[in-house]
Amino acid sequence: MKLKKILAAAAAAMTFLSGCGGSSESSGSGSSQNNTEGTNNMTTSARDNSSQSPEADEIKEPKSIKLMAAGDSITDGFWLEGGYRVTLCDLLEENGYSQYVDFVGNKQSGNCYDGDHCGYTAFAIDQIPASESVTGARSGITRFIKKLVPEYEPDVVLLQIGTNDILSLYKLDEAGTRLENLVDIFLENIPEDGMLFLATIPYMDATDNTYIPAEYFTVEDMDKYVDDYNAKVKEIVEKKQAQGKNIELADVNSVLTKEDLYDGVHPSEEGYKKLGEFWYEKVKDFITE
Repeated sequence: MKLKKILAAAAAAMTFLSGCGGSSESSGSGSSQNNTEGTNNMTTSARDNSSQSPEADEIKEPKSIKLMAAGDSITDGFWLEGGYRVTLCDLLEENGYSQYVDFVGNKQSGNCYDGDHCGYTAFAIDQIPASESVTGARSGITRFIKKLVPEYEPDVVLLQIGTNDILSLYKLDEAGTRLENLVDIFLENIPEDGMLFLATIPYMDATDNTYIPAEYFTVEDMDKYVDDYNAKVKEIVEKKQAQGKNIELADVNSVLTKEDLYDGVHPSEEGYKKLGEFWYEKVKDFITE
């Protein structure tokens, strides 16, 4: 009897100890799992919060500008109405930017959403008297720009000029000075956050004598005149940039070749299209930067 009591007491003790051990193991395992889940939740929460910064949610709106396309017949669109401006307008419209770009100027042409411009066929940088030109007298855009820029207040200007100075063979050693005077008028009138894009000019094909008199121009001479003028364009851009002015080079010469010309001087339809695509990238980058 005494032995049975001893054995019963021992069995009860073993059961108690086993129960305590199981309870402890279960509790420890549960605690570890809960801690792991808590850590994972904190990590996920931190990761989610980091991806939801104000910058990530911000949508930048393009800036609205008044745009003046200025220059000679290539801006006007000689032989092909609207010229490059038609392609430029079409691309702005197709890509949802036309609402941000208001073309301005005292002329209107081209089958596009906004045909305003300041392109003047046969014009040079400044006045050229007939007595000093091999292709006749020419008006200059400088005297118009003095009045037009304050009137229309463009934010951005696309300026391509100088072809007719070469065709006139008019004091080409002074062409850089004339161009710089014109550039200064624009820079003095555009806003601080505006931009003047100053273009080089394309090569002209002296083998086509529609507008290039053979007695005055060889292919080699014409190429040199264009190269010398474009070097002046680049010098002006670098000089004004060093002065902190809002001006950028638009290297049209790198875009068009003689094969892109219609009559030795003006772009073909494909040439105007290339030029419009070139200007579109400049304008798009400016309004979305």
